Amino acid sequence: MRIIFAGSSEYAIPILEELVASRRHQIVMVLSQPARPKGRKLILEDTPLTNAARLLGLSVFCPEDVNSPEALTRISSAVPHIIVTASFGAFLSKSLRELPRYGAINLHPSLLPLHRGASPVRSAILSGDILTGNSIFRLTRRMDAGPILMQEPLKIQADENYSSLHDRLANQAAQMLLDLLQKIPNITEIKQDHSLATYSQMITKRDLLLDFSLPAELLLRQIRAYALEPGAYTMFRGKELKILSAESLPSPQSYEPGCISAVLKNKGFTIRVSDAELLVRSVQASGKKAMDAWAYSLGARFQPGERIDL
Repeated sequence: MRIIFAGSSEYAIPILEELVASRRHQIVMVLSQPARPKGRKLILEDTPLTNAARLLGLSVFCPEDVNSPEALTRISSAVPHIIVTASFGAFLSKSLRELPRYGAINLHPSLLPLHRGASPVRSAILSGDILTGNSIFRLTRRMDAGPILMQEPLKIQADENYSSLHDRLANQAAQMLLDLLQKIPNITEIKQDHSLATYSQMITKRDLLLDFSLPAELLLRQIRAYALEPGAYTMFRGKELKILSAESLPSPQSYEPGCISAVLKNKGFTIRVSDAELLVRSVQASGKKAMDAWAYSLGARFQPGERIDL
């Protein structure tokens, strides 16, 4: 089958790699977003998928507007049988969706109609879900609302963070797509129940800031949802301190929420929250690499009762 594959983020990479490795299909074009300025120096950087596709020896088309007449002409000249998108980050017009014989489909890391939108993996962790998965659906005008072609669940492991869950979902999606492409001419479409839809949002800096007046369970979900990148954080001695992993301990000390209550040898340090102690296991200081929280505490020389959220 002649495939145009469109994506941008790391989620799309294992899917593209599996398509190439299978040798069952021909990737006639890879679509991605144009290079954007990143970092303090605003250096232009290609998308992760662009870099991965080039390493695979594939040419990449990165139009500013994928729906422009010029882009549509170039895409149609590839004569695709199907367009497959995965975290592409752009709307496909009706003309583009209906161009290939088998239309355009999308891989989405949630059990739709749950967690539609830009950050479904983080949203599942923040919601306290114990089950997530991947959905492959036909693209329509509405975001993540097309009929389901295939869906598979995946259990969220205890204490699993975003990075781990993201990678497991991407690998699952890759295998699902290979299976679906073998069945695509005869696949049964199932309409989504839009009344059950929930939505995830774009992540902002405010979402990453930890509020230690909240219960431990909510804080742990927040830490897991943003680890390892971009990292939930607090302010300590005027600088950002990311908390990358933690666990809850019972019997909170008498300190106020947000205060360091103890340093536990070879384990880390604890922070009082509204209903428990948060044992911090790993951290990342501003401009530094991630490190063990116990090792960090030795350099920081914490004092019991010292506030960490200032």
